[in-house]
Amino acid sequence: MSTPPANRRADIDWIRVAAFGLLIIYHVGLVYAPWDWHVHSRHTFEPLRYAALVTNPWRLTLLFFVSGVALRFMSRRRAPVEVLRARLARLAPPFFFGILVLVPPQSWIEAMDKGTWTQGLGPWWLSQFSPQGFVAGIPLNHLWFVLYISVYSLIVVGLLALPRFQLALERAFAWAFGGWRLWLMPMIYLAIVRQNLFATYGLSNHLTTDWYNHAAAFGVFLLGFQLALRDKVWADFERLRWLFLGTAICALPALIVFEADPNAMLVNGGLLKNITFAVDQWATIGTVLGFASRHIRTADGPLLRYLTDAVFPCYLAHQTLLVIAVWILKPLSLPVALEASSLLIFTLGGSLLVYECVRRIGPIRPLWGLKPFSETKGAR
Repeated sequence: MSTPPANRRADIDWIRVAAFGLLIIYHVGLVYAPWDWHVHSRHTFEPLRYAALVTNPWRLTLLFFVSGVALRFMSRRRAPVEVLRARLARLAPPFFFGILVLVPPQSWIEAMDKGTWTQGLGPWWLSQFSPQGFVAGIPLNHLWFVLYISVYSLIVVGLLALPRFQLALERAFAWAFGGWRLWLMPMIYLAIVRQNLFATYGLSNHLTTDWYNHAAAFGVFLLGFQLALRDKVWADFERLRWLFLGTAICALPALIVFEADPNAMLVNGGLLKNITFAVDQWATIGTVLGFASRHIRTADGPLLRYLTDAVFPCYLAHQTLLVIAVWILKPLSLPVALEASSLLIFTLGGSLLVYECVRRIGPIRPLWGLKPFSETKGAR
């Protein structure tokens, strides 16, 4: 195995920041999408069905991959119990804080907007956390991602407790996805998963029923974890980056054509569409990883460190801020350009403002995924 690099991978941090930023912008777009979301503007745009395909296949998959990579870097000099403790300290407080404080305003506004609730936020909160509410299911909204990352991390930490098995698995992954196989094999896997599981399970974001999502998301999470320290694999990403890019450029228009064809899912159970989706999915991820590794691997600096610390608190805050902003602006019937720009500014600006506030208040830092001040002294 190659000696792990001594320094942080700045490209992974940049990708993570950019992917979360893109996710926030995407959620603003969902306010205008022609399908159901938590809240909607009075304006709806059918073409967003096709525009969403620019990021839909790969956006979250890329986040799961780099999350696996980041976990491997974090764990390389720590005992499994230390890794487990660190992951729980980072993810558990924000998850439970979010469930209790950040999600209820979203779900309350959604219920008010859709006419299924007419009382205030207080009664809604009490109903959600009543015995009947627990039986019906507590809304997770955007925190499903935090839950999934937590569960996947627990599974992978179990591999670290079996060092010989983990090393053998890492070597097997390095061979199976080495060279040209790095371009092809993940596409085959993702196509098989989509063809066999998506039609049945879809995307529920419910931990116990989301089998297609688990197969794809955990698959790439594990892939990122196993390949993270293999310098030859990163060299392959760089060497194949133009092939990845060319493949993605060809796959996206084909995917849009399939999306526009109402009969696309009737031919062989949607086989061609599902293959095209998987090809676009992995080709775009490979493009991002290859070019980032080539050009910004060492592009560290104060801005990146600020954004790296800010991204998780901003993610936690953004959807609550967005839903509140839609609730406030919707009755005003603003022109769509003014409304959309206001939503974007309020959501991004408000999220950064939340970060600027919470990072200065020691007792609540862990609730927002930030280390206590005592653990930041001397860091970096």
